[in-house]
Amino acid sequence: MELIQERDSTRQPASLSGWSPVQDPVPWVAGLFLATVLLQRVAVPGLPISVTVPLAVAWIVIVCALGVGELNRTRLLVWLFAAGISGLVMAGQVLFVAQPYISFNSWGLWVVTWLPVVVQMRDRDRQTYLRCIRAIAGIGVGLAALSLSFIGLQLAGVRYHDWLASVLPANLLVDGYNTTYPVVYGSAIYKSNGWISLEPSFMSFFLGVAFACALLGRVRRPSVMLLLAGLLSTMAGSGLAVAAVFLATLLIQGQAYTLRRYALPVTVAVAIFATTTLGQALFSRVTEFGSGNSSTALRVIEPYPELWPYWIADPAGIFLGHGAGASADIVESHSVDGLLVPNLAKVVFDYGLIGGVSLLVLMVVTFLRSPSLALAIALAASTFLLQGAAQQLAICCIMLTAFWSPAKLSTPIGRRSRGA
Repeated sequence: MELIQERDSTRQPASLSGWSPVQDPVPWVAGLFLATVLLQRVAVPGLPISVTVPLAVAWIVIVCALGVGELNRTRLLVWLFAAGISGLVMAGQVLFVAQPYISFNSWGLWVVTWLPVVVQMRDRDRQTYLRCIRAIAGIGVGLAALSLSFIGLQLAGVRYHDWLASVLPANLLVDGYNTTYPVVYGSAIYKSNGWISLEPSFMSFFLGVAFACALLGRVRRPSVMLLLAGLLSTMAGSGLAVAAVFLATLLIQGQAYTLRRYALPVTVAVAIFATTTLGQALFSRVTEFGSGNSSTALRVIEPYPELWPYWIADPAGIFLGHGAGASADIVESHSVDGLLVPNLAKVVFDYGLIGGVSLLVLMVVTFLRSPSLALAIALAASTFLLQGAAQQLAICCIMLTAFWSPAKLSTPIGRRSRGA
């Protein structure tokens, strides 16, 4: 018998003493995912941050107060250590580093962004996790429909217009992001951010996560195909990267059987899309990995040679870092469109080997002992190598890994049980 059944009972766990429907973690986690997606462009009045930042902190307090979640002592200690060390190295930067660039706001935002790793759900059994990833896949179906509408309207001749900016005043919108831009230079078709995402890459990431959840939860084929279509319609690669690493990990683990029912329709859909103008524009960017101006290279390769001369110029900066926000400031000063500092480069450059390693340990701990190794690896690869310090992307990773860790599973999700 396969470990992941086509249908799982929705019966709530009786093993939790005093359990009540309010303590079911699925609507709480799925609701946080939905709120993060819908509110990511809305700013806190008077502050240059999204409302999703205080929302996540408030969510932690509420779920712990209601008994939905609880503190994970090990991760709490790691978070306290990482926050403390990264904060202390800034004092060393002032004393020993030549011309440090220190932004306490940048440090504070990073620390708060990763605060949710200290929480774990009380109910972390198999059925509950499967219900959660299926709920997230269901939300993704709605996002996919929205993204397809974004592209479909433009193909029908309706010019792109930022409707959210027309509704909300400028001081309630998060700025500093490329909300959307043409699929290729001079094109009248803009990449899909679904009107609600900070960038097309954010929409792509959320849809890539939902696509992986749909495969892992073995949802119906029409939903998977709609998610795939929505993912491709974003014309961005961050979600495709999550899906690709997820699928590759499943195959390496010998879990191809979980993909059999989707293999043919997915392959046919991708092949058909690749023959279209939009498909050629998207996949040509994927094959331009070695090109210095490709979006992939601007995330995976180019940040390192750009930062390297600054990093080694001051020996003290190698160990203590050059200051919270220094890497972003250098990249912005170069005015290279699309150049992004991924988390791996950011923490080492900004906080040095001392503070940076402590932050990296916290990030690694986030993905350990997750119910699905394949999903954890895909999200970790994206976090370390592709993502910048975006709270919305980090909380999405945390809610699918750390919230359910250590997993209460006899066998990890995606593997066959004994006697299968």
